[in-house]
Amino acid sequence: MSSIYRSWEEREADAAKTRAEAAKLEAEAAAAAQGLEAGAAKTETEKLAEQVKQARLVKQLTVVKEEAADEQQRRKEKRREEQLDRGTAFKQLVTAIFILGLLASLPSLVDYFLGLRADGQPDRPAWYLLPVPFFLELLALTSVKGTQWAVRKGFARWPFWILTTVLAGFAGCINGAKGAELFGPIAGIALAATSIAGPVLIEIREVIEARTAGDNRTAAQRAADRAKARREAAEAKRIKRQDRARKDFFPAEFEAYREILAAAPAGTLSRDEAWAEAQIAVEYPEVYDRFRTLLALPGAPARPVVLDMAWRDVEGGPLGVTAAGLDRRLKAERAIATVLEAAEYSPERAAVEHLLADLFPSRSGGEEGPAGAVPGKGPQGPSKTPGALGGLDKQRSGRAPRKDATEPLAEADIEAAKKLRDAVPAAQFSAPAIAKLLGRSHVYARRIRNAVQSEQS
Repeated sequence: MSSIYRSWEEREADAAKTRAEAAKLEAEAAAAAQGLEAGAAKTETEKLAEQVKQARLVKQLTVVKEEAADEQQRRKEKRREEQLDRGTAFKQLVTAIFILGLLASLPSLVDYFLGLRADGQPDRPAWYLLPVPFFLELLALTSVKGTQWAVRKGFARWPFWILTTVLAGFAGCINGAKGAELFGPIAGIALAATSIAGPVLIEIREVIEARTAGDNRTAAQRAADRAKARREAAEAKRIKRQDRARKDFFPAEFEAYREILAAAPAGTLSRDEAWAEAQIAVEYPEVYDRFRTLLALPGAPARPVVLDMAWRDVEGGPLGVTAAGLDRRLKAERAIATVLEAAEYSPERAAVEHLLADLFPSRSGGEEGPAGAVPGKGPQGPSKTPGALGGLDKQRSGRAPRKDATEPLAEADIEAAKKLRDAVPAAQFSAPAIAKLLGRSHVYARRIRNAVQSEQS
């Protein structure tokens, strides 16, 4: 009994050891479970990454395939455009038509020549005439090839055209007559066409090739050139219409204009410049004679400079200024000065108004408009009644006093008048200047002026 007896401490130590081992096993099991979960998550992530990679590759492959298809389509379109540009289909069809026409016309020609009979000879085929149809067709083919050779070498083509026309017409007449005799007029026309259409189309093809042999432009460039040609043609028509109108309405100027254009070096003078000179040549012949003299001197400057020099030599002033024109302008200025003086519009007042326009913004007028002008009425002349000039503030008996003569003076108007007084000389500080500044009547302006002057004193 004593040998199997264990104390409480021993039993507790064993229990603790067992619990520790159990905890260790649980921890290992949890770690294993976590490892399995992590491995499963990693595997799932790898699967998703692989799927994303495959989807990206599929997308890139689709893009590559689409680009390849587009490139192939572009090549096909480019090849088709080049074939259309070179007329490949037209040339092939012309060759096929020529061969079919040759094959269709030969039997009729053979039958015609074999059916010929000499007078007094037995009724049998004229075998000795059998090579004639082949001779005629080969001769037509030789003529066509001769045209091609002449085009390549730059020789004259008209001899081959004549030969082709004669041979094709001869064969067409034979085929047409034979076909009409055997099968009617429609068949005759068709057989005649087989001998004529092929050589004619061949010649047309050669003409087109000769015209476009040195043309390396693209279709877009040719379209742009055609549009440019149309614009140039329209401009040429416009110029012709303008020249006809100038000739009808200004015959003398038009003749001078033509002479100027003919005398000027090519490309140095525009039409408009020549027309301007033509007008001067007609209106001021002495000036233009001097202009041509100066222009003919060695080392002459540009035409506008020479024209200005000629004008100064003849008229004595800047270009466009004559003594008669200057006299008219001076007379007009004196007339204007007389009118302003009669209206008591002195030069000092004009100077003040110009200064006010620069210093102060324009203000809309009061009930009488700017500077005392009554809206809706014409210019008001000076009153003929006594006191019209000396007593603006006084009113005739029997009339109600004016509003602008009794209303209170605005402080802003007084300040504006003070600024004007400080900005201009004392002689120019007047009621009309204040009226223009404030946009009020002369009566109100005079009251403002008196108030400013009273404050100053």
